[in-house]
Amino acid sequence: MKIKNIADQSLQNQSISRDDALFLMRINGDEVYDLFYWANQIRLKYFGHHVKACSIVSAKQGRCTEDCSFCSQSSRYHTGIEEFPLIDTNRILDIAKCAEQTGANSIGIVTSGYSISKSADLDKICRAIKAVVTGSCIHPHGSFGILTKEMALSLVKCGLKRLNHNLETSERFFPNICSTHTFRDRVNTICVAKEVGLEICSGAIFGIGEAVEDRIDLAFTLKNLDVDVVPLNFLHPVSGTPLESSIPLPPMEALKIISVFRFILPDKEIKIAGGREKNLRDLQSWMFYAGANSTMIGNYLTTTGRKIEDDLEMIKDLHLELQTS
Repeated sequence: MKIKNIADQSLQNQSISRDDALFLMRINGDEVYDLFYWANQIRLKYFGHHVKACSIVSAKQGRCTEDCSFCSQSSRYHTGIEEFPLIDTNRILDIAKCAEQTGANSIGIVTSGYSISKSADLDKICRAIKAVVTGSCIHPHGSFGILTKEMALSLVKCGLKRLNHNLETSERFFPNICSTHTFRDRVNTICVAKEVGLEICSGAIFGIGEAVEDRIDLAFTLKNLDVDVVPLNFLHPVSGTPLESSIPLPPMEALKIISVFRFILPDKEIKIAGGREKNLRDLQSWMFYAGANSTMIGNYLTTTGRKIEDDLEMIKDLHLELQTS
């Protein structure tokens, strides 16, 4: 009964309390299925049977100066990933067109590093965004690290509509996973991007040693920042990183996280992204019943995703409608 009472608040787009969110996150046993049921009802209320899919392109990879403990692209770790500078505009456009043909409604252009360190790289990124805008019907989004207002304005002028900049975890836990920049640095970039009119895609990675309270605190931070899209990633441990020996979350725990985020953020797009294959395993289709209304298809930055046709078949089998506009 308590789950339903909390769900009623979310169904009316009212804020639930932190204590209620913690209660939901700590549910175990058969009540987990009630949690999923109500998360799905909330999803249906705000999004119906429509779901979205996006893809990303790793436009610049490796040699990052930062020390994020989960990331294979840090120059501080020996992970054996392929490293390359910013790829050319035509290559990005080709990847965007391929993503569009598979049903993705957006393509995320992602560059490694603390920020866009060279003005020449910013110019090249802007040319690529313009090429995607004029040469395809897919929406170009971007993830470029810490941004100044001037950088953000340049990106807006060339046609960027949405910036991805994940907070990753709570402010309390953040120093445990990164020492080279702060949680506040990330929040400031989100504020700068919002100030110039960009939509915000910002979320988290789970299974990195965080407590239940950290998950809840992050969700409320994202709610207070009024972000537009919340990508939820789950750790896929990479050899050579400090978290290489971490054990992936149990599928039901990952699904609970999705559901509780839906309760806290009832009308926001919740996107399931990296690590779903490793963490959800055979329960990947449950992510929608647990409250998600969006997912990433194709490969991730440095790890392999599921076959796109398998994801599209999954969406069709669930009688969900892929929204491509």
